[in-house]
Amino acid sequence: MLATILKSQMATETTLTIIETFTKVRELDHVITQMQTLPENSPKQKSLMEHTGDLIADLIVPEDELEVTGTETTYEMNFAIFKIKRTMKYSS
Repeated sequence: MLATILKSQMATETTLTIIETFTKVRELDHVITQMQTLPENSPKQKSLMEHTGDLIADLIVPEDELEVTGTETTYEMNFAIFKIKRTMKYSS
């Protein structure tokens, strides 16, 4: 990876971020696949849908990367079998 070629703190941090992102994408794939096998509107399916929304939101905007004050952000994604909408409100 990058840290093996470039010997710097930034290269190491970037490599770790790439690995963490890959892990989240694999987990997202696993959760969506598992969700498709469950009965519609079951409590487990709803729980997995919430988890899916959290994973997608974390992939789009990592919580520790932004300093947000006084804003509201809404993400909405439509898939063939479900729709995810997440609204985050922050105030200063």
